[in-house]
Amino acid sequence: MEKLTVIIPTYNERDNLIPLVERIDRALSSRDYEILFIDDNSDDGTAQLASSLSAKYPIRVIVRQNERGLASAVVHGFRHASGDILAVMDADLQHPPELLEGMLKAAQA
Repeated sequence: MEKLTVIIPTYNERDNLIPLVERIDRALSSRDYEILFIDDNSDDGTAQLASSLSAKYPIRVIVRQNERGLASAVVHGFRHASGDILAVMDADLQHPPELLEGMLKAAQA
């Protein structure tokens, strides 16, 4: 089974992390996956909370100190992903994690 990396750029998204991670985990419970947070040095504890969630979920966190921006965060995620298939999601819950399974099946067809 191919591994999926879900790349999530973040900046001050602490309040969204727990529901986002829980929904991704439910959606991908039968899959080999990782969540890769690319954080632009948030000052609200986003990276710290994401790191603490790695005790329960397959999460990695990369904090960028001197770089900012969505597009470069996505590219950074591509470089550091361990999955065979890559997905990008916003951290603000605008992209429903429940659609990941269907998109993954379509990509593998």
